[in-house]
Parts: sequence; C-alpha cells; structure tokens
Amino acid sequence: MPDSDTFPDWGVAMEISAFFIFAFIASVTPGPSNVLLTTVGAQVGVLRGMPALIGAALGTGLILFIVGLGLGATILENQTVLSVLRVVGMCAILWLAWAIATAPVSKDTVQQDGALQFGFLPAILLQWVNPKAWIVSVSVVGTFMAVEGSVFEQAATLSLIFILAAVFGCLPWLVGGAAMRSLLQNLTIARLFNVTLGFGLAASMITLI
Repeated sequence: MPDSDTFPDWGVAMEISAFFIFAFIASVTPGPSNVLLTTVGAQVGVLRGMPALIGAALGTGLILFIVGLGLGATILENQTVLSVLRVVGMCAILWLAWAIATAPVSKDTVQQDGALQFGFLPAILLQWVNPKAWIVSVSVVGTFMAVEGSVFEQAATLSLIFILAAVFGCLPWLVGGAAMRSLLQNLTIARLFNVTLGFGLAASMITLI
C-alpha cells in the first residue's frame, strides 16, 4: 500500500477550490469596477482593456492582503477614517458615473474625444475607495483565514488566488462591453448605453448609504 503521505492534502485542495469559487462569484457580481470594465470594453475592446481588468483585480487583491495582515483594522475600526473613505469613494464613483453618462458619442468608438480613460493605475486606485472591495476582503479574512499558521503566507496566498479568480470573474463584463461595439455605431444606442451604465454605477452607491 502506498504511504498516505504521498497523496496530496485533499483538505487543503478543497479549501482552495472553495475560496476560488467564492472569489469568482464575488468578482463576477455587479459592482463599480465591472460597470466601468463594460464601458472600457465598449470603448477600446478586450485586448486594450486588459490593463484595466488586471488593475481592478490587483487592486482588490492588495486590499485583501492588507486586511489579512491586520493593517486594515486601523481603517475599519476608525470611524473618522471610515467616514472619509466612504465620502471620497462616493464622490469618486459618482463623478465616474457622470463622466460615463455624459461622454460624447461617435461612430468611432475607439477614438472618442473626451472618452473616459480608465486604465491600469486608475483601476487599482479605484478599489481603495470601492466599498465592495473592502466588504469582500473583510468577509474573506473572517471566513478563510485560520488562527494557526503564518498570517503573511495566508494573506499572500488568498490574495494571489483572489487576483486570479477576479480576472476570470471580471472578464465577462469586459467582453460584454466589447461585444456591443458594433451596436454602438448607432449614436442613439450609444447614448442610451452610456446613460444606462452611468445610472448603474451611481446606483451602486446604495452600498455606501
């Protein structure tokens, strides 16, 4: 009989699989980042929109890592800091919603004058004022981090897995936006698309109230 130690730790594998599924579901559900990624996909397509997608996933992963280390408690337990974060987040996302809703439309969806520029760095920075990123990170730490073991290793592992899952979870939104590019040659549809996404992004602020 083979030594049982030669077999992989299926318990760990199951925990990783469960966390990946959790992270995927958390990432694929509607939120500010996904609304913006739909806009990016419609403007520049999938390939040119990948920096924004990776930035959004990486930004949330970094927050998860910080919360996992315990540093996030300083923010989450300080009501003044939390209130400032909430106000800044609301203002930033509402500004983005207005920018999307009022963006000029053109048959040239790639080279729109005044089109919203949302790339790698803005996508990372957005997560720091995105309430969904903080809520998900706190949920992950409370559910999946064990008392025993290295805090750094656990936080780093969960962060890396989450980033990978988030890329797959957010990708359909980017692809969906890109799939509509031909429809957006119709200026009426393009205007309706922008207003709808802007309204959807503004509506996501209900989580901050």
